[in-house]
Amino acid sequence: MKLNMINDSGMDVSEDVLSKWIKNIAAELVRKKIINTDRKTQEVSLVFLNENDAKKLNWNYRCKDYPTDILSFNSDDPTSMGELVLCPQVITRQAKEHGLSLEEELGYIILHGVLHLLGYDHEKSKVDEELMMSIQDEIFENIRNPKAAKKVKASSAVANKKLTVKKASESKTTAKTQVKETKKAKIAKPLVKPAKAKSVASKAKKKK
Repeated sequence: MKLNMINDSGMDVSEDVLSKWIKNIAAELVRKKIINTDRKTQEVSLVFLNENDAKKLNWNYRCKDYPTDILSFNSDDPTSMGELVLCPQVITRQAKEHGLSLEEELGYIILHGVLHLLGYDHEKSKVDEELMMSIQDEIFENIRNPKAAKKVKASSAVANKKLTVKKASESKTTAKTQVKETKKAKIAKPLVKPAKAKSVASKAKKKK
């Protein structure tokens, strides 16, 4: 995903940090087959506003009279995934409350917004919420701690391999038993063959 950034928040936000998160989020979404390589090339606009402007926008689109951390807006432009409007002042406070660094909280919020742009919505139902949050938390942890993620994948692969070997071993044992029983009863079993099968949401729809 390509980053398009506008910062009108009055607070410094690192474009390098944002680019890194956008790149890693895109890679994880492709790995999980949530997006294809075509969508990976789409642009994502990040617009940073101060608390007053974020509050106005939240009121205009959601009738909520407070500044929120993020709002997401879809785009009709096929080259764009959509637009995320963020308030870094609110995100900074949340980072302290959640015990995360500002970079981590920012990355988590951007991931949350991107999932909204892709159609996930935690407000529809409990099932939708659980699905979105499980994807969000897994991707966040994989990006936040890639070494641990690799260990988990490796352990899972080893476990699957052992399970496959065990099943194969059980099949051989079953086959041998069947042969013995067949010989005992002197019955020949026939072989049966199986059958063949640009502006902040001026034209966009709010997703949060």
